[in-house]
Amino acid sequence: MKKFYYYIPLLAGLLFCACQNDVPAIEGFDADISAIEAEAVGGEYYVTIRSEKEWVALVEEPWVMVSPANGRGETRCSIKIDSALMDKSRQANVVINAVFEDPKTIAITQKGFEKAITPEKNTINIEASAIRADRWVEFDVMANVEFKIQGNANWIEVGDDYELDLDRGMRPRTTRVRLDWKMNSEPKERIDTLRFISNDSDELELATIRVCQSAGPLIEDSRAGDSLAVITIFEKLECWGDNGISSTENMNRWDCVRLWEKSDKSLPTPEAVGRVRDLDLNYFNTEDGVPVEIKHLKYLETLSLFGNVNTMLKSIDLCEEVATLEFLKDLRIAAFGLVSLPANFVELGDTLESLDINSNNFNEIPAVITKENFPKLKSLNLASNRRASITDLRKRESAGEDGIGIYANMDKSDVVKNLFLWEELEELQLSYNYIEGKLPDFKEMPTYTAEDVREFGDTVNWAVGNVPRILPNMRSLKINLNFMTGDLPEWLIYHPRFLEWGPEVLIFPQQEKAINSEGKNVGFNDVPSSFEYYFEKYPMYRGRYEFNEETEE
Repeated sequence: MKKFYYYIPLLAGLLFCACQNDVPAIEGFDADISAIEAEAVGGEYYVTIRSEKEWVALVEEPWVMVSPANGRGETRCSIKIDSALMDKSRQANVVINAVFEDPKTIAITQKGFEKAITPEKNTINIEASAIRADRWVEFDVMANVEFKIQGNANWIEVGDDYELDLDRGMRPRTTRVRLDWKMNSEPKERIDTLRFISNDSDELELATIRVCQSAGPLIEDSRAGDSLAVITIFEKLECWGDNGISSTENMNRWDCVRLWEKSDKSLPTPEAVGRVRDLDLNYFNTEDGVPVEIKHLKYLETLSLFGNVNTMLKSIDLCEEVATLEFLKDLRIAAFGLVSLPANFVELGDTLESLDINSNNFNEIPAVITKENFPKLKSLNLASNRRASITDLRKRESAGEDGIGIYANMDKSDVVKNLFLWEELEELQLSYNYIEGKLPDFKEMPTYTAEDVREFGDTVNWAVGNVPRILPNMRSLKINLNFMTGDLPEWLIYHPRFLEWGPEVLIFPQQEKAINSEGKNVGFNDVPSSFEYYFEKYPMYRGRYEFNEETEE
């Protein structure tokens, strides 16, 4: 055993000498490359250095790194070049020095970044419709220049919250862009091109994306088309309940619709039999408004849409398609979030008899609503258009850009006055708005005549020659909970139907503890404590309206 270990060092020494004799000696000093042309993104390059003496590599610029940076013999070195920061080329030298040898220089030239915007996809395909929460798409964009996105379509909205952090100069960075889209109601595909344009002075178009949206459903002018239209409207409104709608059941079993029958006296045309006559949908969640598919329900007589989620937070413009319904008589779009009516709304003037737009977000009474435009209108409900809750009208300007709701000053505007001059109206609701000022007395207007007495009966004889004939056909007038002041005019408190209006609740009370724009407390000055004054003028009404409480003893 001792003899065996004795020979191990000797054997190892012989093997080392043999290996040394196999490796050829390095002579001179050389590098296998003398120049590098790098792309803007940078990268890693290699150089082999052969030197019989020690050498050291020196780098002039911080964006170049050599590893290893010294050695002897044959060495393969890595030269790492960082990505460029500018749009111009740059240069650097790697100088390799060896003892008693002329230095070797590797000249590095790196290209600069060109302005570039690179979306991750060239085409985006979207569906024709979806619920509001799903009507968007996101994609990444790599760019080294600030940019804007331009398109021609009004059914695409590009979010403005994408950010591009160019903290490293021209090095490309990635940002995420969001597109919100509207539903396609037409039975054909629609396409738009989004153009990515640099924000600098050149405004170069550096990329495009093609956006393709599938065709909407083909809704035919037929009973089946009505069925499809109702289902589409239901889905687009994102109704909570089913409203009895089922595509597997006959439409005449749906709770939300009523169909025209052959025996209906007001049947507009024989072709309307079996088509939708009334549509009534409640409780939904939309920010898009009434779906344009409503236009396909061409024989619609009554439309009622009530109860949009978070109504006060929404600003919805009524679509023009509603005004194309040539047989529409009753229209109710309430608690919906409406802020405007379309310019063509006047086209309903020949048919509309009832208009209910209560509990919306109008800031004023729509100018289109006049007796000249709607000569057949009998019922008008503009109540509860309050978007904000204030009790001091001096603060209304600070309520925000969305406004506070319907505001009118009767001392400065005739908008409300003109409503009181609408003789054909039988129902007018203005309650719970921000209407201030004094009720007009209309003393210059004609009074009731003998012909009116024949209509009302001898009960109202005193009104002839004494009471201005205002709203003579009014069956229900509601003006409570506003900001009105002043005296109650005679045309109101002596109206032949005054007691039918429930004046104690629906006329006299104004907003409690409220202040008008002049800093005055609101409320009427001369609210009667009883109706004795009324019965003195109209004694025959006493038996009809006076309540005689009988007390048991």
